[in-house]
Amino acid sequence: MNGFFNIIKPIGWSSSDLVIKVRGILRRRTGQKVKVGHLGTLDPLATGVLGVAVGSATKLFDYFLTKRKTYVATCVLGKQTDTLDEGGAVVAQAEVPAISDDALNEVLASFLGEIEQVPPVYSAKSIGGVRAYKLAHKGQEPELKPCRVTIYACRLLERLSNEVFRFEVECSGGTYIRSLCRDIGAKLGLPAYMSALTRTKNGVMTIENAASLEEIEQDENSGFFSLETFGKSLKNVDFSEDLRKKIENGIKMETSEENGLICVTVGGAFYGIGEAKDGALKIVARDK
Repeated sequence: MNGFFNIIKPIGWSSSDLVIKVRGILRRRTGQKVKVGHLGTLDPLATGVLGVAVGSATKLFDYFLTKRKTYVATCVLGKQTDTLDEGGAVVAQAEVPAISDDALNEVLASFLGEIEQVPPVYSAKSIGGVRAYKLAHKGQEPELKPCRVTIYACRLLERLSNEVFRFEVECSGGTYIRSLCRDIGAKLGLPAYMSALTRTKNGVMTIENAASLEEIEQDENSGFFSLETFGKSLKNVDFSEDLRKKIENGIKMETSEENGLICVTVGGAFYGIGEAKDGALKIVARDK
């Protein structure tokens, strides 16, 4: 089995917990040990789309890591926690004045484009080879450098109260929505934290075509994207049958395609996923 499960991650589960669960399901189903890995993390308190790669599809991790992602987040104004989410201890409070929808939309729009963002102290960022959250748990304050991220869209969805609102953000890989909530509050002159988060899209994976763990346990096709299905979202390069042997032997083929992933067919039939780089195309994942 080579492809991806698009899973709705339950609240309270880590991304690694989900990988272990899927590995167990596949081992019971096939009687074999299957290579499994997640395609980018989600915080335990978050839910929504989490891609889990199976077999040779695990080699496509870097592709999904850099893809655009879409989230729906709930932001609370007037309080800030040390973790910047619902699970942390309150470290700052302030009274929230009346804030209009227009004023809130103006602040959200100000984050559009490429911005610098400081990751949360409680994050998996590596500081001298040690995860930042491990240092924070020891009472140390890790020095986190700003990262460049891109916000493609950011819009208000719903006001739950004067202090609490839901918004949707489309962003580049590596964006911390907890940090975005903190920074939205800062522009309003208020402490703020993220109380809920749902990832609704990661590349071709959306909340609409995702499946729960229970559904996957009952039906192996639930939420599953084969490599061929995934390939339909990419540009296609077709090679003639007389070149099959060269491709199977791992020989790089010439291509005029731009750098990136390519769906490779041979004689019109799906063969695998290749990566174009500097005029050469190499197969990185295929069904065997």
